[in-house]
Amino acid sequence: MNAVLVELGRRYVERWMALLVLPGLLYVAGAAAAYRLGHAHWADLGRLTGLLQPGGPLIGRGVSSVWLFVIVVLPLLSAAAGLAARGAATVLVRLWFEPWPRGLGRLAQRRTAARAARWTAADEAYREELDRVGVRPSAADSARLDALAARRNAVALRPPAHPVWAGDRLGAVDARVWGWYRLDVVFAWPRLWLVLTDSEQNALRTARSELDAAVALAGWGVLTVPVALWWWPALPVAAAVFVTGLRRTRAAVDTLAHLTEAAFDLRGATLARELGFDVPPGRLSPAVGMQVTAHLRKHV
Repeated sequence: MNAVLVELGRRYVERWMALLVLPGLLYVAGAAAAYRLGHAHWADLGRLTGLLQPGGPLIGRGVSSVWLFVIVVLPLLSAAAGLAARGAATVLVRLWFEPWPRGLGRLAQRRTAARAARWTAADEAYREELDRVGVRPSAADSARLDALAARRNAVALRPPAHPVWAGDRLGAVDARVWGWYRLDVVFAWPRLWLVLTDSEQNALRTARSELDAAVALAGWGVLTVPVALWWWPALPVAAAVFVTGLRRTRAAVDTLAHLTEAAFDLRGATLARELGFDVPPGRLSPAVGMQVTAHLRKHV
């Protein structure tokens, strides 16, 4: 799935300008206001009067000082805040989607094991109910089966191999495509991208953009925590921003995973035909998929 994220993550400069540098203006203004208020006067908005006026706490005296602040200092501070938020978002990407670093290895193992235990218990409950109802379940039985399957799938779509849900959700795409079509996502994705229609590519780009925006929002939540050192209401604000970003990230990950898997469902056979394989009508068979994978890997 990392190959998919890289392919969809082009033109980062423009995207991060919109997601990080421009919100940096709001962040800098908020941080300056928080510093001005402090803990003792956290709700005294009157103390903000004159904050950005010449001779105030941030701007020197004279018109030239105002222009220097607006044209030079403020954009630099906003860019610095944007880079800091991007750094926080990068750390979140590592924790949510990639293997954890060595220093967190034991914690990662414990979290993965705990999630695996939850998944196993939910899967066993589902299978026990499936055996109980037999081949002709009633409407009530079907509803219970759906609820049990949903509880298991909320943990992961397969036995968890990552300490965080998002990593397992994206990793499930590789496993499901391989299990169903015997296609290696890493090698197949760049070629599959070339046979997708413009509307299909745009849908995937939109999903990736939504994921970037959600992770960036969570990064701003992390960056807001230090502001609480001099203005305590920043802490609940940071928590609200982070939780919102986390929820949006979960939704965006699920959407991107579904769209990526759908691309293989709809265009896997087209890819095989374009590569010169004889594909019978219908979906791509695992046998042909193995031939396509062997061709794409080129003995690698």
